Amino acid sequence: MGFYDKKENIDNYAKFIPTKDGAELLNVLKGHLPKGSSTLELGIGPGKDFELLANDYDVTGSDKSLAFLDKYRDKNPKAELLHLDARTLDTDKTFDCIYSNKVLIHLTKDELVQSLARQYEILNDGGLLMHSFWHGDKEDLYDDLRITYYTEQQLLDMLDESYEVVEIKRHAKMTEGDSVYVLARARVS
Repeated sequence: MGFYDKKENIDNYAKFIPTKDGAELLNVLKGHLPKGSSTLELGIGPGKDFELLANDYDVTGSDKSLAFLDKYRDKNPKAELLHLDARTLDTDKTFDCIYSNKVLIHLTKDELVQSLARQYEILNDGGLLMHSFWHGDKEDLYDDLRITYYTEQQLLDMLDESYEVVEIKRHAKMTEGDSVYVLARARVS
């Protein structure tokens, strides 16, 4: 059982979430993604960003944690939700955009490369991805919860020739410059 599969952990996480949500990231995304575009959110957690995305996009939420999915379904039974592991993204659906906010930090660097390759496969031609990460060059492990930090150069290296980077920038989640986001477009094959 993973960290986010335990009810007490997801309840504590919902209390911990910093007051800054994904609104800043979504404002950047809105400048590049037309309204109504199909969007997959990886790791909806308590659903804060999912609800913001739903204001402008045809959004599908996903999480590896059934506990998070069940909790969100209880308050919003009509939400389109998928039980997905961000490493494998086992779905036959395709999307105009894939979004996550501090979700892919739980993968190892090798798993992130695997995930980005799979994301390319389920993005529509010219689709976008937007992900945020903690900024740095280290990895922490708290019990069974991994936190991997990334520099801009590491992210650029991982996106390889499949993506054209539109924007990569440091921003603040809790303190100035503690985070980095990347917005990239899938190259048409």
